[in-house]
Amino acid sequence: MPKVSEDYKEKKRQIIMESALILFGEKGYELTTIDDIGAKSGISKGMVYTYFKSKEDLYITLMDQRTNHTFNILKERFEELDTAEQKIIELLRIYREAENMEEWSNSIRVHMEFWLNSSRQEHLKNIMKDRYKKQFRAFLMQIIQEGQDNGEFKKDIQMEIVASLFWAIIDGICLHYTVVGKEYNYKEHFLISQEMILQYILISKK
Repeated sequence: MPKVSEDYKEKKRQIIMESALILFGEKGYELTTIDDIGAKSGISKGMVYTYFKSKEDLYITLMDQRTNHTFNILKERFEELDTAEQKIIELLRIYREAENMEEWSNSIRVHMEFWLNSSRQEHLKNIMKDRYKKQFRAFLMQIIQEGQDNGEFKKDIQMEIVASLFWAIIDGICLHYTVVGKEYNYKEHFLISQEMILQYILISKK
């Protein structure tokens, strides 16, 4: 039997994850089965299980990959920015400009459904909490710390609370958009939120 290359296996993994994301968005996480994912990707159910232990494993791998990709892009862009304020603005811009991407809408729906589902299962809840703390909250707290160190941001703000509120605002805007659709002024809500956040954390330049 010929040896399967790592490149071949990685391509198969990507096909499975892309198919899963589409199905999760269309049918919902709970209603999508491994059989569905196999049929969509053109890969047998048994072969799907050689790449992922379970549907949960597939989802978490998918979300981690997308999150790491987004944060890596941001880190590259941040190298061109001089201030923590600019980094906050750029981070919000990335989310604001994603409105017209169907894949992005699917991702939001899947994330929200899985997040709620995980709250009912202790092992999943712990995974999601750990992911949130180590990736999302830590990423923003690093920017806030930079802003405090260089004299841009107020010293008396509580970093963990501000970071949590930041992501809660983004989650809320994204959730409203997926439910209400085009009637919801997605971009305007992000711009107003940006103004509110910066007004709260920036040291007055009077």
